Amino acid sequence: MYLRKIGIKNFRSCYDVEVEFCPGITLLVGENNSGKSNVIESLRLATTPLNRRSTRWFDESDLAHGREGTEARFRATYDGLTAAQRAHYITALDVETNEASYTTTYARDEARQQMRPSVSAGPVDGPDAEPDKRDQIAHVYLAPLRDAQRELDSSDGNRLLRIIRYLTEEEEQEAFRTQANESFTKLKDHPVLTSTTKEIQGHLGELTDSVRGQTVEVTFAEYELHRLARSLRVKMAEAGIPPADLSESGLGYANLLFIATVILELRRAQHMELTLFLVEEPEAHLHPQLQAVLLDYLREQAAASLKDDTQGPAGRIQVIASTHSPNLASSVGIESVVALRTQVHKETIQDDQGREKEISRRKTRALPLARLPLAEDERRKINQYLDATRAGLLFARRVVLVEGIAEAVLLPVIARHSVFGGQDQARQRRDFHGVTIITVGSVDFAPYITLLLATVNGCRLLDKLTVITDGDPEIPKDKQAEGDQPADGPSSVGEASAPVPAGSASGEDDEPDDDDDTVVDNRKDRLKTHAHSIGAADHLFVAEAPHTLEADLLGPKVNEPVLQAAFLKQRPRSKKKWQEIVGNERSREWGFYLKLRKHKKFIGKGEFAHDVALAIENGAAFEAPPYLADAIKGVLHDLPGDEG
Repeated sequence: MYLRKIGIKNFRSCYDVEVEFCPGITLLVGENNSGKSNVIESLRLATTPLNRRSTRWFDESDLAHGREGTEARFRATYDGLTAAQRAHYITALDVETNEASYTTTYARDEARQQMRPSVSAGPVDGPDAEPDKRDQIAHVYLAPLRDAQRELDSSDGNRLLRIIRYLTEEEEQEAFRTQANESFTKLKDHPVLTSTTKEIQGHLGELTDSVRGQTVEVTFAEYELHRLARSLRVKMAEAGIPPADLSESGLGYANLLFIATVILELRRAQHMELTLFLVEEPEAHLHPQLQAVLLDYLREQAAASLKDDTQGPAGRIQVIASTHSPNLASSVGIESVVALRTQVHKETIQDDQGREKEISRRKTRALPLARLPLAEDERRKINQYLDATRAGLLFARRVVLVEGIAEAVLLPVIARHSVFGGQDQARQRRDFHGVTIITVGSVDFAPYITLLLATVNGCRLLDKLTVITDGDPEIPKDKQAEGDQPADGPSSVGEASAPVPAGSASGEDDEPDDDDDTVVDNRKDRLKTHAHSIGAADHLFVAEAPHTLEADLLGPKVNEPVLQAAFLKQRPRSKKKWQEIVGNERSREWGFYLKLRKHKKFIGKGEFAHDVALAIENGAAFEAPPYLADAIKGVLHDLPGDEG
């Protein structure tokens, strides 16, 4: 069995939300204050701690704003029950769906002046006749920003004592205690202790022998197991180096050591049917590679916990973690990710004078990415592309999808210097730092539009998406030869000896490229039609270049010197070629576009973009083409869809 979903009502930002989970591992992602911790806290309140020592109690301040005086409800639904489990959990079972459910309600107890829990079972919320079976569904909680070094310090010995008791039998523990005490007893005859005893005894005798003589002995107390555990210390070091105190280890590795001790507890919880491992920020203190290793290890532990339950409880482990890490979010696949978002909802309430007024409340909504309307090949494609950089879109509120590296390099620079370059536009420049620019490459934008704008449970990942794409107009047959001119010779003596950068274009045209590559249709009208098909037409803004980025940068006349310098840096013997481009009878943009379309390697687009960006950063005059300016300004404008 596993926790399939939890319904939460009137708890903090979770006014009425249902969160779904995967059998093995589920990641809760979202920006700050989206409700991730509230979902984890709900699970702590709805299930029993594995060690039976509660550290989380419900307080009246936990009630959602505007719901004071009401009750909070947490309804946990479990699926995948085996035949044996269906029999054990018959009082909580829905015989039509074979799901078991428990509802925990926190209501104010006027007699005790506090919030008290009550639990009901099954689809009709009947009495919980077998609480012992419910207690076999437990949780282990790993807090965020944990101090692993302090937790593993044995000053109280509790963590090591629990591990020793989990891993060993009582006979082994007693033998260890006896041997330890015997070893301490033998130390009583050590000269350090005998001489100390002799000296103390001498002085004590002088003071007591005249009345009633006393005998003293310096020795060790009889230790119980818990006192021995307090004396133990965990040490660690890199392989091949003698272990040292944890204070000498980095916080990341100490954190992994602490997690390892928690997993030991989980793996020994064989008497439980299901244990939820609730982890907030597993990435704490870990660099990206260790984050990936940790997540894979947690996934393995969840899978390894499955066993036959015909002879006893199943002992299953299910991992539910909240994270801000794109590295973790990109490691599990979108089918194991639940995105949490907040939406503004308006409510009408009565004030103290009985007058009605409208107020806004932010409420958490859950979006299980597994339920997005994506075909299997689209889902796999997205998983392949959601590397550590692209996974940032799962946490973003403002996203721009672009085709290539050139747009990703130039967009922030043009925004800062050419669109929001005024002294009174500091706020806009700062806001643009919060925009996530995702390079999708020359692939179909449609699956990403579905990922970001399709709705599940009335919630979508983004309120607004901006896409920048190329128009790529067709070239008439009679114009195609214009891109196939004879190679330029040197335009001057000095130019003839100009060095050609290694790996750059030689200054001579390459052979014309065979135009046999399939071009993905990312044109504006098709993308808008796709957005309309998923009910998101008003949430997508498509900025389409009339030609292609590099060509359309030539639109404003003021940009020509910057672009010419970047072009000639790659093709120092091609001044004549540049003059042909800017002297095109139709337009400069069209002249550049013809060359780019005819020769795929006409320029290195990434290097070209970097050189242009550096020139803009250094203060060169530059104006954003209208379609780029509209995209940059538009991404900062909120849509009415921000309110639910």
